[in-house]
Amino acid sequence: MIEFRPSGVNTRLALWGLLLTAPVVVFADASDGSATSRHVLDRKYVIGIAGGLERFDTNVKLTDRETGNSTFIDAEGNFGLPEIKTVPIVYGAVRVNDRHGFGFYAFKVNRNGSNFNIDEDFGDLTVVGNVSMTDKTAFSYLAYQYRLFDDERVIISALLGLYVLDLSFELNASGQITLDGEPVLSGEYTESIDQLAPLPLIGLDFWATAKEKWAFGTKVAMITGSYDDVSALVIDAVIRTRYQVTEHVALIAGVNYLSADVEIARSRSISDIRYGYDGVFLGFDFNF
Repeated sequence: MIEFRPSGVNTRLALWGLLLTAPVVVFADASDGSATSRHVLDRKYVIGIAGGLERFDTNVKLTDRETGNSTFIDAEGNFGLPEIKTVPIVYGAVRVNDRHGFGFYAFKVNRNGSNFNIDEDFGDLTVVGNVSMTDKTAFSYLAYQYRLFDDERVIISALLGLYVLDLSFELNASGQITLDGEPVLSGEYTESIDQLAPLPLIGLDFWATAKEKWAFGTKVAMITGSYDDVSALVIDAVIRTRYQVTEHVALIAGVNYLSADVEIARSRSISDIRYGYDGVFLGFDFNF
């Protein structure tokens, strides 16, 4: 079994609590009779960029099909991948008409870690020397948006689209290395996971306005399915608030959460990956 560290549990429980309660708070705020501005919610084009400060939790299990031996990797603990990292986020939307539109989102990770002079047993892999790991995973989606409910204060849309999961890990070890009980004569060991998987996405996107220039929203998407050698279950959630600074520029801030359970079944090995992050983000967008 892969052991998951409990450090992010309280944050994630609090986030789900906010996801459930945020719409209630917004409706309560919106009912006070304050002036609202429809254009804060309803723009035809939106393109934005944000910076996220995320806390990661990554665990990998590599299993050899022939021997059944497994290597367990705690990417942050064993290999020093940064647990907290800033990442760029790009997003946008296009409204075709009153009911139909499209939205997109892209999130790119770039983490590097190393551990020198270690003496570690990772299951069937034992290393006395140095190890390093890189994580260049990317998440993106393109979704069709259909408005289920639309009035002066609230817009609720259903999401149906394609979520692209691009996993990219590379593990390098050097020194005195034993693999499956046998010394590795070269003294070097490399394992890479590079897998692109387009998967179906469904979800709900909620926006409401409570003040003249303010809007609040939540979004929850579920991604599940199989592609080629990959099967995955992903939960992607976000709570955000938006302030319209000028006619065409808005600030956006919020919290986000992702939990991905991925299995990659290759001819000689099986990779079980648990990839998760939660954090905050801040950015701006141009809207028309």
